Amino acid sequence: MHIIHYNLTTTSKVGGVESFVWELAQQQIRLGHRVTLVGGNGSIERPMPGLRVLKFPFIARERLAWGPLRRAYAWRKLAERLSLLPRAWPILKTANLVHIHKPYDLVVAPLLKRHGIPTIYHGHGEDFFRGDVQLMNLAAALLSCSSYNAETLQGHYGRAATVVYNGVDLEHFRPLAPDPNLRQAIAGDAKWLLVHPGRMMPWKGQHDAITALSLLDKNYHLAFLGDGETRQALADYAQQLGIADRIHLLGTIAHSELPRYLACADLVLGTSYTSETFGMALAEAQACGKAVVASSWRGYDDVVQAGSTGERFIAQDPADLARVIAQLCADAGYRELLAQAGRQRVQQLFPWSAVAERVEAVYQSII
Repeated sequence: MHIIHYNLTTTSKVGGVESFVWELAQQQIRLGHRVTLVGGNGSIERPMPGLRVLKFPFIARERLAWGPLRRAYAWRKLAERLSLLPRAWPILKTANLVHIHKPYDLVVAPLLKRHGIPTIYHGHGEDFFRGDVQLMNLAAALLSCSSYNAETLQGHYGRAATVVYNGVDLEHFRPLAPDPNLRQAIAGDAKWLLVHPGRMMPWKGQHDAITALSLLDKNYHLAFLGDGETRQALADYAQQLGIADRIHLLGTIAHSELPRYLACADLVLGTSYTSETFGMALAEAQACGKAVVASSWRGYDDVVQAGSTGERFIAQDPADLARVIAQLCADAGYRELLAQAGRQRVQQLFPWSAVAERVEAVYQSII
């Protein structure tokens, strides 16, 4: 079967959805499929034997921030996607099945249906726009990355979604001995190193993590692995609080290097308070044998169970986050129990081979 994954940002940005596309494509090649990845003309590369990657020019949403579109973020994202379609369309018509990962690409569903090509929509978030319900009616199947997201999609589209959890590369993300030189380079002689992986977006809660750090003593340092639109604001906020020397903005870390950085952490944090639908970064940390702390936002529920595979704090409550951090750092035995249970759950539910098998079952039911 010729499968095309159609997602503009897979080749132009780094994030959870983008990692999902790369990893699923690799597993599908192993299952014997011919797989093509169609994305925007960006710099992201992850060479894989047998995978054809095609990149096409597009108009970035930032360039469309003028006039009435300045505040219409959803429409700018839709326009960005539409700018890619004319060049990608001749390739899409060659597929047996097209797998999309953002609702803005649902516009291909009616076009592909005329050619007898099914569209699979895989929900990873809560982006919606006017007219998407009608377009969803033309998709052959609706998948979702988590139980929480499946409920959200059913409420919006009025259609049941098949839950296919995000996956973790268990060969890549595995327990490693901390590199003392790397830890020293990150945080000097800090006793406790907290690590927060993920893009810097307003809803990711990095602001709350910095506030929580200000409530802890100078033995605690916080490193952010990632970049994004709020980076400068976060740096300025840390400066205002007088803790800039305990905040380490490391920028985007190469996928190949992430396990080394996670190995240096005493705790890994997830602080989102909306939009988060799975928590892949925390699942990867669990696979590396690290104890994790997640907010009470429901999108983390499939990955972090309080008192079992991690701990939870009240979303947008820095004082509660500081309390949980201090509690876990004071109890090495409990941290180790959480770390072991988290890794076991990831091994059972989130290997990429299992993800590919669940997707394959949906494909076969359609074809």
